Amino acid sequence: MANVSFSGGDKLAKVFANAGKGGIRAVDVGIFASAKYPDGTPVAAVAAWNEFGTDLIQERPAIRIANKENEQVLIKLIARTVDPLTNVITPRIGGLIGASHQGAIQKSIVSLRSPENAESTKEAKGSTNPLIDTGFYKNSITFKVVK
Repeated sequence: MANVSFSGGDKLAKVFANAGKGGIRAVDVGIFASAKYPDGTPVAAVAAWNEFGTDLIQERPAIRIANKENEQVLIKLIARTVDPLTNVITPRIGGLIGASHQGAIQKSIVSLRSPENAESTKEAKGSTNPLIDTGFYKNSITFKVVK
């Protein structure tokens, strides 16, 4: 899972300083170790191969694109929903943050079109979308709120 860092002023700094103090410690979004394809291949491994590329697979950084494109949305969501008295993020708000970023990553996986698949892959899959075949990868993007 890629780490995302934010900048955004004093209020956001207080939120991060208070992480775990009456609110939540983190919201983890991505592919967890339990996600495996039917043949046992870890989905996270396939995601990493696509995200960073290999000798045989071109780099298709859908997760990094989503992290960058959704950064300001998450900052605004945190700023609007943090408890103003305690500067903590409640579990309910953590769920909203997780769902928001889960959706952003899934959207990025679906919308990524470049680099295209090889012609042989397009013919085998019957699709030109490089990261969608069965939808298993996209549907393996989940989140958990860490208390």
